[in-house]
Amino acid sequence: VDKIGDNSIRFILEELFRETLVSGLSDHLASENDMKSRFKRKKREIENKYEQILLKLQKENLSTENYQLQREEHMNLFRQQIQLLEDDQRQVQILFIQAYKEHLKTHVSNFSAIGTLVKVTLLKNNQLYMGKDNQYLTKQLRLEDKLEELLPCIEELVQLQQDKVNKYGDIILFTCISPLENQSSQSVLQKLTADDPLIDDHLTVSKNCRAILEHKILPGTLIIVHGDILLESEVPKQCIIETFLNYPNREHIVDYFECTQCLRNGQSLRC
Repeated sequence: VDKIGDNSIRFILEELFRETLVSGLSDHLASENDMKSRFKRKKREIENKYEQILLKLQKENLSTENYQLQREEHMNLFRQQIQLLEDDQRQVQILFIQAYKEHLKTHVSNFSAIGTLVKVTLLKNNQLYMGKDNQYLTKQLRLEDKLEELLPCIEELVQLQQDKVNKYGDIILFTCISPLENQSSQSVLQKLTADDPLIDDHLTVSKNCRAILEHKILPGTLIIVHGDILLESEVPKQCIIETFLNYPNREHIVDYFECTQCLRNGQSLRC
């Protein structure tokens, strides 16, 4: 696999698929043979017990009628036990086949070859940015996609809050929460914004990570984006008096300003 050479990817995938199927089938058949052996052993134990009971009856001085009666009772009990054991074996075989079928569906046919649908949110200032109807945004990640493909989702979430992304810093993190865990906004905030956040308990990677190929993330995984993300609303507004004085000959739409630094809130520059 490390050296593809002149072989096509399709040929390599076919070989890997064949090897995996043969190996997996061999393991499952070995398990099935073990189960058969255990059932045979249990059946033999029941048969031995029945034979011992018959020997004991033969040693007792019973009348022919009484002997036949007790023998019939033990035989019926023996048949019931064997029938229960065989029914149990058939049930286990059915469950075994179903389990193997689910195993194949999960590990062979469902390799996210088309893509994986994930949920996306932005964590900033102890707040989760949600999509419409207060739901997480969804995005189809393709097999080869890096997580940086989710950044347009962040811009969409921010725009829904009447804001814009001004700049992405060097450290952008993506924390993944499995669909098997609680993904409610309350639970996520408790995990990631507590005094002792549980971020280390979850997969956290960079924007260059190909999460499907590298970590086999499940469909429905919640991906929380956080880190150095500067929004327009966080950028200090430029002082209008500075702009006006630096460019006095430029036509300005307004000549009043509000700046806490200049302490001239709402006053006209001509005042």
